[in-house]
Amino acid sequence: MEVVLLVFSLVILANGAPELLKNPDFESTSFSGNWQCQGCTVTSSSDSYHGHHSAKITHRSHNWAGLAQSINVSPGQRYVFSAHVKLLNMGSGHMFHKLQIMIKETINGQDKYIDTADSPKLRTDSGWVEVAFDFTVPNNLHQIYIYFQIAEPEVNYLVDSASFQLLPSDANWKSEANTRIDNIRKAPITVNLHNLHGSGYQVEIQQTKSKFAFGSAVHADKIVDQSHQAYQQFFYDNFEWAVLENALKWRQMESSQGHPNLDRPMTAVNALRGKGVKVRGHNMFWGTHGRHPDWLDGMGQSELLQAMHTHINDVISRTRGSLEHWDVYNENLHGTYFEQHTGHPNITMEMFNWIHQTEPGVKLFLNEYNVASSSQMTTAYKQQAFEMKNAGIPLYGIGIQCHTGSHLDITSLKYRLDKVAEVGLPIWITEFTVNEANENRKADALENMMTLFMSHPAVEGVLLWGFWDGQIWLPNSALATGSSVQPNAAGRRYQQLYHQTWRTHVTKSVTGSAVHATGFIGDYTLKVKHNGQTIKTQHFTLDKGGENVNVNL
Repeated sequence: MEVVLLVFSLVILANGAPELLKNPDFESTSFSGNWQCQGCTVTSSSDSYHGHHSAKITHRSHNWAGLAQSINVSPGQRYVFSAHVKLLNMGSGHMFHKLQIMIKETINGQDKYIDTADSPKLRTDSGWVEVAFDFTVPNNLHQIYIYFQIAEPEVNYLVDSASFQLLPSDANWKSEANTRIDNIRKAPITVNLHNLHGSGYQVEIQQTKSKFAFGSAVHADKIVDQSHQAYQQFFYDNFEWAVLENALKWRQMESSQGHPNLDRPMTAVNALRGKGVKVRGHNMFWGTHGRHPDWLDGMGQSELLQAMHTHINDVISRTRGSLEHWDVYNENLHGTYFEQHTGHPNITMEMFNWIHQTEPGVKLFLNEYNVASSSQMTTAYKQQAFEMKNAGIPLYGIGIQCHTGSHLDITSLKYRLDKVAEVGLPIWITEFTVNEANENRKADALENMMTLFMSHPAVEGVLLWGFWDGQIWLPNSALATGSSVQPNAAGRRYQQLYHQTWRTHVTKSVTGSAVHATGFIGDYTLKVKHNGQTIKTQHFTLDKGGENVNVNL
């Protein structure tokens, strides 16, 4: 059995694992016995990302023609590959080029091709770009063949600083994650009591809100419709953040030009905020196929740009001050409608600037899939966010969709989160689903992934993409079912994590003038009782530095 990998990324791990590539840094100008160029020519170049040399790939005869190397591997093991790539020219008529990492598996003489990683928006002005992926070797496979692919054969490129290393599993990951949770999500509380008289005092410390965001998508109508009170009750009992599934999307909001319907989403937003729920805005623009209003088609570039500005002004004139976040250009690595139709290759950056100028206080996000549930877009997404940050774009955070099944490997998931976290910006898991029919398997997978998210220092919150089988994109991902919206095994597991495991409820008898405790970061209500009767109630917010609460009795 033979596997061929189509690749373009490199991530050098600090795990002490041996480097498996030959001539990974291209410092040897001889490519005999290491790299080869299938259907192309490889020469050495002094234009390098690191060191003194890189590989220059020219005279490509086909889309699959590119740099390649065979690597011996162990069946069933996880590996990571990374490299840096630089385009030397653009194909005629192309705004972007896509570099792919493919895997070709040859089993019993049959070839199977797998698209392992994409870098879909490369340009010559991108400079050196990192490309990377993680990969689990199929059973009975002992060698892989990695190569780079660009659809347009006329495009030449450089490659440098490559690596292929083992990504080891950690059998103790969960205990390590729980230790991290204690370290990064908790802080000390000191209650100083003044004017105590005698004994019989108790202090109750009750957390009312979590700093870490627990939320869900909601249906704009059902969250306010009196006939769906069970749906509303489950949401308000179990979540503190919300995002409207569809009501703020341009296509749904303004199906007819000049007649945006903002009453529907704002009724829901105001109801949620009235209950103390924080709301994310999803989304201002969406460029994948069929996700924009049909009436945009056929517009000239200047007319489309004006329509985009009008849309921003229409929306923010109604939402200003009501939303915590905006997903600015949804899934923009997968769709380029607004780039192609405006002629602006950097329209994403422009969108961020426009919205920031219109409402400076709202936090702006990218939002993308195939970043956590697979490694197809992980590094391209990291690269995009890194470039935006360096350009001074007002990008607050990186939204990661994670629609997956119960099978998702925790080691791979952590690697992908760590890769995106290299940007140095907050991460939000904006759309989380575990699509699994078996309730117990779903519950276990949900707990494991939520634990990893909670333990990651870059992650600030997790929003489920729905919770009830009567209103959800993927019914097998529901946490509650039936007309009474009753939790299933996964729902009960979530409730245990949210209400108990990651929530602080402490009652302590007073034996001196101070009471000490440790709690999860968030908002609290403090009650002092004397002989069972509440004599004082105070509210405070616990942040990472800890809190001293002074109580005068």
